[in-house]
Amino acid sequence: MRTKKLLTVLLASVLTAALLSGCSQLIHRLFPVNTPPPPAEGELQVHFIDVGQGDSIYIRTPSKNILIDAGERGDTVVDYLQGLAVDSLDLVICTHPHSDHIGGLVDVLEAIEVKEVIDPGVVHTSKTFEKYLTLIDEKDIVFTEGRAGDTRDLGDGVLLELLHPAQPKENDLNNASIVARLTFGKISFLFTGDAEKKSEKEILGRGFDVSSTILKAGHHGSSTSTGEDFLKAVSPETVVIMCGEGNSYGHPHEETIELLAEYDIDVYRTDISGTIVVTTDGKTYDVTTEK
Repeated sequence: MRTKKLLTVLLASVLTAALLSGCSQLIHRLFPVNTPPPPAEGELQVHFIDVGQGDSIYIRTPSKNILIDAGERGDTVVDYLQGLAVDSLDLVICTHPHSDHIGGLVDVLEAIEVKEVIDPGVVHTSKTFEKYLTLIDEKDIVFTEGRAGDTRDLGDGVLLELLHPAQPKENDLNNASIVARLTFGKISFLFTGDAEKKSEKEILGRGFDVSSTILKAGHHGSSTSTGEDFLKAVSPETVVIMCGEGNSYGHPHEETIELLAEYDIDVYRTDISGTIVVTTDGKTYDVTTEK
């Protein structure tokens, strides 16, 4: 295994290549954070893919394919995407380098064309992380460090905003998670990775609009995430919890389930329902489940 120093050098080389390509800021500040996005056009789908104990979210906008995380190593996500005839991804977001989020991205990078990767830019000393960086480097994929305040106009009335992190730390990977808000007309999604209450407090302190129709619960429904103040600010109609059936962590924790019930929020869980798909025209939305 490479040492941490060598992995840092590899990460630096990937960033340098992005800088030299002139594409290091592919998340453009096109809109102030609190400016309404353009009108929604067409249909958008968000697939919360059942990868067991891990996260993987596929977003199909009217004109783009986006993937957030890909669970552990294996073909689950590749097979799912190929089953939907996805042969190219415009954007991949790696929320943070824990194996249950980044592992399957190695398989995705090997099997499917990826144009861009957004990453928090923190080093993790694992072979999986090394392989991930090596593939990005070898395939000359544009690499961008995601930071709070960055926004991207995805076209068709779809706006992507990054709310976290601002200054990620290698010794606190969960709280280095990229937190992204996706808006399509009147419907919005908040994707939180494994961000914990510390991150939630920081996000609220930045004054961002976090209100969202659908919330992906942080850290698989752990009691370390989805604090009451954050939940009240997001005010979701629906919460999706991504966790594996019978997982050893006890996710989702009872405290989280009780809090969501207290606020009368519709809850969907991949350990119970399998893959969950939200379809929206920007005005209303429908939820379908695999099971």
